[in-house]
Amino acid sequence: MVKKLRELLRLTKMARKESVSMQRKLALYWFSMAATVFGTLMLIFSLTGVFSNTDRELHLSLNIQLQNTATDVSNQLERLSGHGIFLSEQASRELMEVLPAYGSGISALNDQPEALLELQRSLYPALNTTLHTSDCSGAFIVLNATTNTLAGTAEHSRSGLYLRYTNLNPKKSSNQQVIYFRGISDIAREEDLELHNRWNLEFDSSRIPGYDEMMQAPVRRLADAYAWTGRLHLLDTWEDVILLCVPVLDGNGNVAGLCGMELSSLYFGFCYAAVESQFGPIVSVLAPLEDGQLLLDQGMTGRTEGTYLDVSNVLSIQEGEYYNTYSEGTNQYIGLHKTIPFASGDGREWAAAILLPKESYASYASGKQVVWIACSLAFLLAMLVSAATLSRSFARPIAQSLAAIQSNIAIDATPSGISEIDALIAFIKSREQSQAIAAGSLPPDIAELFDAFAARMALLTETEHEIFKLYVDGHEIGEIPELAFISINTVRKHNRNIYEKLCVTSRDELMLYIELFRRCNRLDELL
Repeated sequence: MVKKLRELLRLTKMARKESVSMQRKLALYWFSMAATVFGTLMLIFSLTGVFSNTDRELHLSLNIQLQNTATDVSNQLERLSGHGIFLSEQASRELMEVLPAYGSGISALNDQPEALLELQRSLYPALNTTLHTSDCSGAFIVLNATTNTLAGTAEHSRSGLYLRYTNLNPKKSSNQQVIYFRGISDIAREEDLELHNRWNLEFDSSRIPGYDEMMQAPVRRLADAYAWTGRLHLLDTWEDVILLCVPVLDGNGNVAGLCGMELSSLYFGFCYAAVESQFGPIVSVLAPLEDGQLLLDQGMTGRTEGTYLDVSNVLSIQEGEYYNTYSEGTNQYIGLHKTIPFASGDGREWAAAILLPKESYASYASGKQVVWIACSLAFLLAMLVSAATLSRSFARPIAQSLAAIQSNIAIDATPSGISEIDALIAFIKSREQSQAIAAGSLPPDIAELFDAFAARMALLTETEHEIFKLYVDGHEIGEIPELAFISINTVRKHNRNIYEKLCVTSRDELMLYIELFRRCNRLDELL
């Protein structure tokens, strides 16, 4: 490498010794200037972050989308929590109306199908109202009692009501069809509700995370006692849900059951559709965070059209300056996440996140880079063309003037537009004239002027000629009377005649002619 640099330096020195045309050298200087300006602009753009502007645009867009998503999700969860607490209070009041007739606790309703039916009838209106007024896909009440304690599944079988929407669509309306998922079938007939094709009489409490713990935990404030589950699969269906679970208290303040709402994966997708942006489709996610990972398989994901996002994955998080990278195997997404208030039953943090396929952003960014490169090359090309044009227009008059000088062609008096060249031409003209004068040859107009002056000398009288000679010898007018033996008045009279005959207006002009004739070695013509 060093050897090559030395060879390049040697060639450069040799090139400097070679004669290079003015236009080529000037073009090289202009090209160097254009390259310097281009490099400076590129450096400024790089330092000011123009080339990373795409990342900043993405960060701004993602941040706005994240704030909107986090706010919407938090508000929805908060509203559902409020509705769940209100439903719990209503259910508690109904329990206090029914339980005294059968005993002091909810266990008194075990093996009491008629009592459970009566209680479910009284709970149905509140549950139905909650379903229709909440941003959810289902609502339920679980009573910590069973119709038949002798059944094989009695340990985890619990009576209750579960209403769900069927045939969900993005615009949930008041006449959305409700289906009967859990509960005594008599109520479904009475309310003209269709039984779900996977209907069961009672709940399986083992499929509700933290159910047993919630039944045993003391409750001081419902606002501190409710919890959300992670994503669950509804048995014998294709749907996944997360559940809000709020304790239901009896008259003694003991936990008698649970109530709450359901958010299904389908409904969550309708609520949070993929957002089409200039960078690609952006997906909204609500999922737990654990050990630097986003657990999609335990959270909820919005619509994923155009992203190929597998909601059963666990994404590893790599934080960056403008966005985070979420990876699972060869699949990568970019986005941002933000923890939100979420009363998780297992105590884990949950976050709202937005994800964008990395390949979509890469395609957008490469398109922007192509535009930048094209504009930069166009700018550089324009500068090079301008440099070539300027160097040619600047060098042409110089070359023409020098060619005229070299070929001894008469140089046009029109200025070249370059002061140094005009000064050089003026100097050459002046030197040529001086050389011509020194050689005895005068320009035609000067020679004609000299000849006319010499011819007018013949008009002088003998006395006037003698006085002229005294002027040639350098005598002043005051010396002439004594030298010519005439009066001063006579001298003045002859002086006027000399001026008139020689066509001069003053002694200074006369002396100028005498000096010019002397310099041109033609003074003898006047004597």
